[in-house]
Formats: sequence, C-alpha cells, structure tokens
Amino acid sequence: MNTRTSLPQDITDDFRSGRALAGDNLSGEALALWYAQKKEAYFEEGADSGATDPWYAYMRYVNGRLVFHHVAQRRPGTILFLGAADGIEAADFHRRHPEWRLAFIESSDSFRTALSKRFPGAEVREPGLDGRMPFADGSVDVVCAFSVLHHIANVTDVLRETARILTPGGAVFVREPCSSMGDWRRVRSATPNERGISRHWMLTSAAAVGLRSAGRPVPVVFEPINKMLVRTIGFRPIPMPLLYVVDRLISRVLSVNDHYWRDTPLKKLGPSSYLFTFQK
Repeated sequence: MNTRTSLPQDITDDFRSGRALAGDNLSGEALALWYAQKKEAYFEEGADSGATDPWYAYMRYVNGRLVFHHVAQRRPGTILFLGAADGIEAADFHRRHPEWRLAFIESSDSFRTALSKRFPGAEVREPGLDGRMPFADGSVDVVCAFSVLHHIANVTDVLRETARILTPGGAVFVREPCSSMGDWRRVRSATPNERGISRHWMLTSAAAVGLRSAGRPVPVVFEPINKMLVRTIGFRPIPMPLLYVVDRLISRVLSVNDHYWRDTPLKKLGPSSYLFTFQK
C-alpha cells in the first residue's frame, strides 16, 4: 500500500470511470497535507530533466503547434502559466513575443526563485491553499496549464478561479494525462498525488464554471512512443514534425478506447493525454 498519498484507498465506480476526480473536495488538514506532500516533490526529483529529456522537448513542440501559434495571433496582453516549474515552457514564447506580459503561479519556493531570476519583471505568485489566484477579475488574457492540474487538489476551484481572472473572450489551454496513471494505492513511478483527469470530467467541470470548449479536445503525447524510442533508436533520427504526425495519428485512433482506470491490457491501449482549448 502507498501510504505517502492523499488519494483515496476506496476506489468507487465514479473514480474508476473518471466521472469523479479524486482529491477534488479537500479542506482543512487534508488539503494542507496534500500540498505538504507535493510542494517540493517535482523540484527534488530532478526537474532539470525538463531541459534535457527529448520527450519534454517534444511536448514543448506540441505546445508550439497547438497553443502558442494561436496565442501569437491574439492581441498582446497578459499570459499566465500555472505550475510553470522553472519556466522552460514559457521561454521560447517569451523570446519570440516579448510584447506579451508574463505571469506565473508556482507553489514551489525553489521554482519561484528560479522564475524571478529567469524572467525579470514577470509577476511570480504563490497560489493559496484554497485555490485562490492573486489576480484581479478579468485581468488575464491567456492561461496555460501544461501537465500541472493532475498534480493539484480541488481542480474545480482552480478552474473557477481561472474563469474569474480571464478577460471576456480570454483563452485557456490545458494539456493533461487522461488516465488514473496506475493504481495509486500502490507505489508508482510518480509523485505522491498524481492522477490524470478524464476527458469527460474536464469538459463538464470547465463548462460548469463558464469555460466553453473551443473545438474538440486533441489526443496527443502518446507516452509509449517515448518508451519505445528510448529503448530502441532514440529521438535523434526522428524529426519533430514526423514524430508529431505519428503521435497525432496513433492518439486519435486510440481515443476510441479511452478508459480512465486501466486495469487490463486492452484498456491500457488508450490515449495518454488531451489538449483542451477553452474560452470565456
């Protein structure tokens, strides 16, 4: 049994199906414990790999194709990155589009220090345990959350806050794993409270707080491709555009077999992540 997690030991049918999200209604001591377990976990487990791991580089390529290409066509304003770690996901966009004002929300003290050094003049804020974001109503034009919401508690509250701080017509881009990421009751190769977010739950929960889906969610970033390349020829022989085409094709085909709790070999043949675009 994994005793380091705040995720529930009783796996209900709603959790198995992805209709409910574990850790979405915490308060008091339970909420404080979740963040005590999580606060520095990613930093301590080797966040530098984000700069050197070719799969992370591919994910940034996906962001460029599916997110920043569209952001660059909007009138410049404020772009907020949630859980930005050391800011590597924002660096290329900032270099290409310095006219956009950068803002970050990051729970790790270590990463907030790194962000302030890397992006002088950017707003770098710490989130509240209650999910509150220290920004005024309607003050942010674009919000990006790349593989961050599956780490945090009370995602509904974060989505509600995101809708509050967005300008009318503002956009939200979310990329998250869509399965439970294994049986969290057992020790996994993950930080303590990670669990993916089902496509159904994300769409219904975003709609409930006033964020409408702007197009179909895009299945992308099929994790077994990473494992296969690492074990065989590596990433160097594969151009990013070709990898992107192959990934999009495989992910789309497998999206018809999308299960949240993947406890059989057949259920494991499903998409790894979705990228969502929402508008206020």
